Amino acid sequence: MTHPFEPLRLLAGLRSHGVDYVLVGGLASAVHGSQITMDDVDIAIGTGDDANLANLALALSQLGGEPVGELSAHRSSYNTSAGRLDIIEIGEAYQELAERATDEDLGDGIVARVATMGDLTELKRSSGDLASAAHLAALAHGPTARVDASSQSEYDDPADEREWPDWMKRVWARFEEVDAYMTRVVYGDGKRIHS
Repeated sequence: MTHPFEPLRLLAGLRSHGVDYVLVGGLASAVHGSQITMDDVDIAIGTGDDANLANLALALSQLGGEPVGELSAHRSSYNTSAGRLDIIEIGEAYQELAERATDEDLGDGIVARVATMGDLTELKRSSGDLASAAHLAALAHGPTARVDASSQSEYDDPADEREWPDWMKRVWARFEEVDAYMTRVVYGDGKRIHS
């Protein structure tokens, strides 16, 4: 039996039991402006906090959570009455992740700690999901990023000013090569043939 996807109700359940977490994944990306399809809620929690794990267990019990798939040492998934919840347990780095995260109002009175775009990008990159990492990096540094309009003409390329990590610079360079190739295929090499 499938349950409706109600991310705010799921987060309200976590909050009502005092679960300490940072929102990551698709919902966190959407908070930062990404237009993606979501079918689950992803959270990161710290390891070694027995009281927080007890709070999480109570919240999962209240939400009718049942484990899904293979449980690993640091990742687990649960189907709940409000949709799927994926949990990533992070060791010492969790404290830094939580400190950089910001409180965001998601609506209906639900405020959650949301990971920064940089942390979301790094989580995607470290999981091997380079396409999503590139999407998030482009979103963070793309046209929606704040730019002083008075100092930029409409033809300036904001990509020239980006401070991306080296792996993203390589992805962007490859994209530009493909774009240039496709432009030559579609429009020719720029040489006009006179008859």
